[in-house]
Amino acid sequence: MALGSAEIKQFTKKTVRKVTSSGFDFNLLFILLTILAFGLIMVYSASSYVAVRDFGGRDYFFIRQLRWDLLGLVFMVGLIFVPYKLYNAWNLERWIVYAVAFILPFLTIPFGIESHNATRWIKLGPVSFQPAEVSKILMIIFMASWLAGIKEKINTWTYLGISLAFVVPVAAVIYLVTDNLSSALIIFMICVLMIFISSTDIKKYIFFGGLLIIVAVIIIAVVYNADISDDTSFRIGRIYTWLHPGTAQDTTGHQTIQALYAIGNGGVIGKGLGQSVQKISALPEPQNDMIFAVICEELGIVGAVALIIMYGLLLYRIYSIARETKNRFAFMVAVGVMCHIGVQAILNIAVATNSMPNTGVSLPFVSYGGSSAIFLLMEMGVVFCINRTNNREAKK
Repeated sequence: MALGSAEIKQFTKKTVRKVTSSGFDFNLLFILLTILAFGLIMVYSASSYVAVRDFGGRDYFFIRQLRWDLLGLVFMVGLIFVPYKLYNAWNLERWIVYAVAFILPFLTIPFGIESHNATRWIKLGPVSFQPAEVSKILMIIFMASWLAGIKEKINTWTYLGISLAFVVPVAAVIYLVTDNLSSALIIFMICVLMIFISSTDIKKYIFFGGLLIIVAVIIIAVVYNADISDDTSFRIGRIYTWLHPGTAQDTTGHQTIQALYAIGNGGVIGKGLGQSVQKISALPEPQNDMIFAVICEELGIVGAVALIIMYGLLLYRIYSIARETKNRFAFMVAVGVMCHIGVQAILNIAVATNSMPNTGVSLPFVSYGGSSAIFLLMEMGVVFCINRTNNREAKK
């Protein structure tokens, strides 16, 4: 039997009242959905030429990304109603999470599939995913549990060293086994930022930060004046190309040069949605790591700044949720998610603008890719769960 307008209105009011009373953060949801919608539009625009050329249809990448985003949203909604305290139910669980994060990359050896000269994906029947993306979530949960447990002890040199000792093996395994330096770097940066935020004594971090800057400057100076040959390390070659992008326009510097052309072509207001020139054969994988360059070309500085502002609002809302919680574990989990999204967005934009050496990092919620989209949305589900718990406890 069809419902009348009065019944529909009554049902809608009850649903809205129920969701609102549960402490759902509509501001955060609106920002997230806006970035997801923007990402789908840009994936369609950036990939249309490649999709027609290689797959015979303009919407090939768009449809696949839409499916992944919808699946990620389903997981996100499900995690909203899973009490986050279950992730930290007992001490043993912490070490199980860490062990899985460490062991998972090794599964690429028997079950891995090769793509772009690297084996970074695991295929189990119809399901395929990047273990590094799972390890990111697991390390956030592990570090949150560990830091919540040791509390003020993190301010001591001993526990700072122990905390870092947990991070290095996982990052090293991801780099050495899957040859995924970007994911290893992201995991390391997320955990270090979580450690830094949980600490109250920042003197040692100033020391390490200064030491790191000195080492980086020395490396850059040496590579800048080095003579590069075919036998030079691939990573050193990437740094040299970053410093001298014009010297390798046909090899390692091609993607960077084309991205800079795209950004320059866009100017202030861009060439218009769908009007990118560089995405047509010139810019490799425009729907993936270099999608920010396409955004700049089609929507200009205005569009790029608007996206950065949306990321800023997203991170601010997550930070607000973390600040409102009284549970230290929940605080650290929310901080970890905030660091993950922030670090990955900054690295992607820095690579596209040649502010750092080229490394494959996707733009959160915007770049084409299933593993990244699904697992990032799962992280957002945990954040929504923390916010929901905060509001329910406040009402009590």
